[in-house]
Amino acid sequence: MTITLEIPEALATQLGAATPQQLSRQALESLVLEAYREDRVGGPQAAEALGFSRMRWEQFLEDHRVSKDAYTVEDLERDVATLQRLRAEGAFAPVP
Repeated sequence: MTITLEIPEALATQLGAATPQQLSRQALESLVLEAYREDRVGGPQAAEALGFSRMRWEQFLEDHRVSKDAYTVEDLERDVATLQRLRAEGAFAPVP
C-alpha cells in the first residue's frame, strides 16, 4: 500500500532525513514500532514488514529501548484477577 504524507520542510530537516526515501523509511519504522508496542503486530510480522532478520529485529528493539517481553499493566491486572479467582475457588490458602 502506498500512502502520501505531507509534512513541513522544517520538520523533515529536523528529523534528519536527507531524502524523501529516508523519511519514508523512518515513518515506516516508527509506525511498525508503535504497532508492536501496542501489541497490534507480533515480532515476526513487524520484522518482516521492515525486511529485518530476527537478529536485526532484536537489535532494532534494543536500539529503540523496547523490551520484547515487556510486562504490561494489562498483564498485571489479568494475573491479579486470576489469582483472586483461584483463591476464591480455594486453590490457595489465604495469606495471614
